[in-house]
Amino acid sequence: MKTSQSPSAEAVPPNQYWMRAVSVAGLHRILKAVGDTPNGLRAKEINSLVLEAGLTLTPRTSPPKPTTLYHYRNTLLRLHALVRDGRKLRANADSPDVRALLRQSAPANDERSLSATAREHFAALVLDNEQCRKLFFDLFMPSFENRASVADFRENGVPVCWMRKTSSGITEVSFKNKMTGRTVRYSSSGCIPAVLYGLRYWARDELKLIDEYSQRTDGGVVMFPVSGLPSSAIDRESSVLQAVRFILDQRTTDDWTLFSISDLIVDYCQLHRKSRSLLFAAIDWLRQEWPHHTILIPTSLGLATLTASSPQRENLELRRYYKISSGPYISHFRVHNDVTARLQQLANCDVQYSSEARA
Repeated sequence: MKTSQSPSAEAVPPNQYWMRAVSVAGLHRILKAVGDTPNGLRAKEINSLVLEAGLTLTPRTSPPKPTTLYHYRNTLLRLHALVRDGRKLRANADSPDVRALLRQSAPANDERSLSATAREHFAALVLDNEQCRKLFFDLFMPSFENRASVADFRENGVPVCWMRKTSSGITEVSFKNKMTGRTVRYSSSGCIPAVLYGLRYWARDELKLIDEYSQRTDGGVVMFPVSGLPSSAIDRESSVLQAVRFILDQRTTDDWTLFSISDLIVDYCQLHRKSRSLLFAAIDWLRQEWPHHTILIPTSLGLATLTASSPQRENLELRRYYKISSGPYISHFRVHNDVTARLQQLANCDVQYSSEARA
């Protein structure tokens, strides 16, 4: 691992690259199962419990293999959700986040994500881990003076751009803080998967701490912190309407205004710490409420992924586009200026929904 200008990226022993793309919902199911046995369980007993109870760890239907079970147990140990008690493992009752998770119901086997509350407690466990911070999360912070809480990370974290380059058979991944210019470079064969497919996966897909999109200019990928997702249907509808209002406020004086999905991801999502899913929900709203005044402009899959060199890179390139279920990828859309009938409703949505929430 090569580093530059970053006190957070101190050398980490190879055996500390333990992060894997495990499901946080699966972690919660195991934690709850162990927590139901106050005296703890041995590793083999945990494996047997998972298999006999039919607990799902990943979306796959086949029983988890011993290696998979090991990585789930090891992740819970590293995050101090489980602690060793002799030859047994038990839930860490000294941790307030673990106690909160034990009070929460684990997601059903067919559910792939946690409740918003459980997700924040798992995020706190991850951000409290020294290796997780040094390898990834500290990269987003303006300084390393204080350990970032989940709220600090969401509110004060700044975008980070990462790029992968291979030269003379050596792969290097660089991360650059877009505000401070601080750069960290990883080239270790153990570190790169732990960061890109462990920590980045958790932060983006499991914990919803960040979102990301690829840049057209230099092939870099921008990761940016996002505020917490709406925790109720009322909050979500209010958030979607605010996103709609942002789009409509950008219209020109022409009859039709052309919007670029890529530009909106930067101007709305990145700058306002909003997920791409919220922006896409706002476009859904415009399509449904004003179908004749919202015109989608598709692009071909080949053109959208023209510069991609691998399936993984294709997926990154496609994050710049909006998609309708089985429909085409959308690069732009037009909105007509006659979309005015609900502007007053949109202007009042915050007051309306906050009063409903209080009721």
